[in-house]
Order: sequence, then C-alpha cells, then structure tokens
Amino acid sequence: MFDLDGTLADTGQDLANSVNYTRGQFELASLAPYSVYRHIGRGVDHLLKHAIPELGQDHFEKIRHIFLGHYEEHLLDQTTLYPGIRKLLDDFSGKRRAVVSNKIYRLALKLLQGLGVENCFDAVFGGDSAADKKPHPALLNAALTKFGLPATGALMVGDGDIDIEAGKRAGVMTCGVTYGLGDKNDLIAAHPDVIINQPIELADYFL
Repeated sequence: MFDLDGTLADTGQDLANSVNYTRGQFELASLAPYSVYRHIGRGVDHLLKHAIPELGQDHFEKIRHIFLGHYEEHLLDQTTLYPGIRKLLDDFSGKRRAVVSNKIYRLALKLLQGLGVENCFDAVFGGDSAADKKPHPALLNAALTKFGLPATGALMVGDGDIDIEAGKRAGVMTCGVTYGLGDKNDLIAAHPDVIINQPIELADYFL
C-alpha cells in the first residue's frame, strides 16, 4: 500500500500554487511553498484550514470550492513521479499494489491516470473511500478486506508520520520514505519498521 502525495509523486508545487491562487482570491499574501508542504498529507480540509487560517470557518466552503476548482485543472502542471517509482512498481508487479491516500479519490485517480501509472495498481483508495482518513486505519483495513489479506501480509509505504501510525494501527509492516514532502524528524519519530532514502531501496527489504 502506497501513499500518493510525497511518496509516489512530488505534488507539492501544484498544491502550493493552488493554495496561493486561493489566497489571492481573498487578497491574502502568497506563502512560500515549503510552508504549504508541511500541511500536505492529511486531506484537503486540513490543508486549507492550516494554509489559509486567516478567514476562519465562515468562509471555508467558498475557500474549498475555489481551491478544488483550481487544483483539479492544474494538478499535473508540475507534478511528477519521483525518480525510481516506475521501476519500483515494475519490481513489485507480482504483488497486489494499492494506493492508499487521503487525497480525494477522483483527484487521486486523475493524477495517477495523468502520470501514466493507473494500471500499475490493483486498487485506489482516497480520503473519501472510507469513513476516516489516515492516521485512522480505516483506509488500510478497506484495502486488506478487498484483497482478503491478513495484516501480517501487507506493507504501508509513506512519507508521513500519519502513514506510519495508520500502518501500525492496522497491524501491517511500515516503511517510511525520507525523499518526500513529510517532515523527516516526524517520520523517524513514528518508528517505521524500515526507512528508505530512495524508492529503489524498497526491493532490498521486501522482494
């Protein structure tokens, strides 16, 4: 099971651009991209509440509408797969492969299609595919149920501490990746079973 943003694809700049576009619609100053990255991974609501806190809850639905409208049109402007991801997916072609992301399902699917890797996965789970998002284990449990697998036969790979927490709560093996958008210190503090610095290293542990 792979996280998407910051694990398979470098989505940070396009997300930051859409955040800043939305801020501009309310005459708010743009943010440095890195200050947006720290809020990526927990779903769109979390991202917007933390990256556009000035307006409060009263304007949230309008903020969300503007952001999603812009992002859906621009989510592939600068987003790319991380180097080595295509080979990693090929290396694991003999295993069930799923995307388990807090990103809205339709956006996750559109991103995977645009990057040409949709067919590399047996299933895609988005943040609206279960009642709760990561770090809750609901999405991971949904994947295990779909494939009829025990937790002991599965692995969660992600760049965020929430991916590791979700994996531990689901009872699966966990692998943290340090090359993504997540905070490296938070990732290490979550104590994943394995930490890798580039995608190709995953095969050293799990093939």
